[in-house]
Amino acid sequence: TLVAEDIPHSFTIDDYRISKRAAPGRPVTFEFHAARPGTFDFYCDLTIDDRCRKMKGQLIVADRAR
Repeated sequence: TLVAEDIPHSFTIDDYRISKRAAPGRPVTFEFHAARPGTFDFYCDLTIDDRCRKMKGQLIVADRAR
């Protein structure tokens, strides 16, 4: 669930072709299947505020033990 409290924000992972946006007070819930192990960058792709460019992180998907 993506929650924006101040201004609109997005959750974007290019490698998974995901880009979800949430407006303030309107949470967005989504699911996706993280089938590929690895480290994937995520970020806010909006440019409404300079702080958006600093909103980033990494999704780490572990290889499933067989």
